[in-house]
Amino acid sequence: MVWAVLGKTTLTSAADSITVDSLPVKKHLLVQVKGIGTGGTINCNFTFNNDTGGNYAIRESVNGGSDSVNVQQSNTDNLTGTVTGNVFATVNIINIASKEKIFISDGIESASGAGNAPERKELVGKWDNTSDAITTIKANNSGTGSYNEGSELIVWASDGTDVAETTIVDGSIHEESDTGKHYIWSATNKTWTEVS
Repeated sequence: MVWAVLGKTTLTSAADSITVDSLPVKKHLLVQVKGIGTGGTINCNFTFNNDTGGNYAIRESVNGGSDSVNVQQSNTDNLTGTVTGNVFATVNIINIASKEKIFISDGIESASGAGNAPERKELVGKWDNTSDAITTIKANNSGTGSYNEGSELIVWASDGTDVAETTIVDGSIHEESDTGKHYIWSATNKTWTEVS
């Protein structure tokens, strides 16, 4: 798949939320949030399309510990951990309007200094909306600190196709240099078929 930046917001002053909106609809989303702490904890959670109803269900684990389950939540739950410091999370989302939006998140929260090991959080979840694709993502903070200037939210996207495939002309012939075999490209099926 070919990924491209769909939207990005970088804070110019401290705040408790970072939003990327007006996103064109794409099937695959990869969202990265980098939160620079102002002191106190950053409890980073996402909402999609400004939905804060009880439409999120989560299963999570901190530092490889036992799972906990949270259902009918108002957001994705804390993606990164509970220590005071900076946060980073990468969230992969399948974004099909007619299906529940399922996602996998890997997050970290880290207190400063080499004597402090970072905290790891693994989370899987879903947004129970089967009529809308995600077009707005908001990274909220419910902790005692804030996102400082320079914190950012980046949304990458893909339709699940390779640019190389979409630009090959239908009926093109390819010859393998080592075997001498010939193949013809079908733009409809996006496959190479050996020519006998």
